[in-house]
Amino acid sequence: MRKTLLYGGPVLTQVNGLVANAIAIDRNRIVAVGWDLQHAPAYKSFAKFNLRGKCLIPGLVDAHAHLYYWALTLGRVDLHGCASMDQCLKRIAAFAATLPKSEWVVGTGYQPNDFKKQIEPDRYMLDRVTGGRPAFIFSKDEHTAWVNTRTLERAGITRRTPDPAGGRIERLPNGDPSGLLREGPAFASVYRMIPVKTFTQTSRLWRRALDLAWKKGVTGVHSFDGPDAFSFFERLTEQNKLGLRINVYPRVEHIHELEQARVQYGQGTDFLRLAGIKIFADGSLGSRTALCFDPYKGTKGNYGIETTTKKEMTAQVKRAARLGFPCAIHAIGDLAVSNVLDVLQAAPKLPSKRRHRIEHVQLIRRRDIARFKRLGVVASMQPSHCAADVAMVRKYWGARGRDAYLFSSLHSAGVPLTFGSDCPIEPLDPLAGIAAAARRVPRNSRDHFYPKESLIANHSLFAFTAGVAFASGEEDSRGYLLPGYPADFVILPADPASVPPGRLYDMKVLATVIDGVTVYADSSIRL
Repeated sequence: MRKTLLYGGPVLTQVNGLVANAIAIDRNRIVAVGWDLQHAPAYKSFAKFNLRGKCLIPGLVDAHAHLYYWALTLGRVDLHGCASMDQCLKRIAAFAATLPKSEWVVGTGYQPNDFKKQIEPDRYMLDRVTGGRPAFIFSKDEHTAWVNTRTLERAGITRRTPDPAGGRIERLPNGDPSGLLREGPAFASVYRMIPVKTFTQTSRLWRRALDLAWKKGVTGVHSFDGPDAFSFFERLTEQNKLGLRINVYPRVEHIHELEQARVQYGQGTDFLRLAGIKIFADGSLGSRTALCFDPYKGTKGNYGIETTTKKEMTAQVKRAARLGFPCAIHAIGDLAVSNVLDVLQAAPKLPSKRRHRIEHVQLIRRRDIARFKRLGVVASMQPSHCAADVAMVRKYWGARGRDAYLFSSLHSAGVPLTFGSDCPIEPLDPLAGIAAAARRVPRNSRDHFYPKESLIANHSLFAFTAGVAFASGEEDSRGYLLPGYPADFVILPADPASVPPGRLYDMKVLATVIDGVTVYADSSIRL
């Protein structure tokens, strides 16, 4: 984008609520932001674009996504939205019929909690529709894997196989594995058996994912994918085809590789950067494995699963600190959140701008909010989870739901918030996330779910822009519309704060610009 000046509409800089009406771009950098710059002699040579009242915001960044995995799912069977087990099985059967006899049936998205008649799947249901092929289907929350008999046989999982630490193999009444594997320690080795697609095959899927991301105004993500993703991202970076700014959070299981390679925090490029270490403290609400102080309603002593003990977590955080890395720690249940805060309270001090994060923070004791603030821990949350999970919160957590998804309380206490989607668990759609933070219930629902914890659009927009940059220690170079910052921005029909939250779901992104390049524009925009 050579010397272009956009004017005539609100420019939401994210700096203390400052709104301008003009912004000047020279190639890939912002050179000026102000009022009526189109009349200034300094910009006489700049091409002019009249926004005609349209709104310009910083590029939207998803602070918690599995984008590489999402790209792969575009070539797998998708069970999101299935309302019954029969519907799931029919969709799996149709997909399996398109595959060679030896190919794995891989999919994602089944959600028994959403079925009209809740039925937990088992291996034999999957056997009937997969034609003898091995099968691996992730639940919507990706904390449970549903596999068939062929897969269990290949993995050597039998009635004699003990539950791994931090995981659980569900059993049938006779003691045989049911086909449900809860949490990574139970299913990770099985998932690694699935043949990897070629670079060319994955690149095609990645390009589809990029097109979808750009149409939603996404200019960057914080990636919580596995090591295969980072290798893939490196190759795309070498080819200048990555397409998004990506901060990577490798899982702690791979920290030895980082130590051997002498990798340090912040290493990378303007588009691909190592930003922290991912650790799991517990499971999820949907799989009833999030670690809680009180048992799940309707169960006898199910408090969830502690996937990593406090002692183990303390050692992991210290090990990450030796490389200069902050940690992003998955904690959904209130006990898990409390455990993580205990660990971070005793953690080694990191250099300035390297900030620990807790991912999800779906249920929290209110007394722990002050500890978030005091320790400077970022609350990395996904508003769309709140809207999707209302029924499950009521069913499994009951009255404790008043302490779930405390967007307003955390914000009011001065806890730094950063927002994402957890894509593909929820759609990659920041505007829908802003709507969900305000409404807290499913789209078009007239329900109410502790509305005092709603967050207004201005604050949510900050959490999808400057708040994300703060979380990764990049606030001096990302997240704002300021001179010297990259030309990453999005054009919307209107200021999100001026639109009723329910209508944000239908708001269309008009253009997405990354590093001064227009990667998406609808027919009304000619940049």
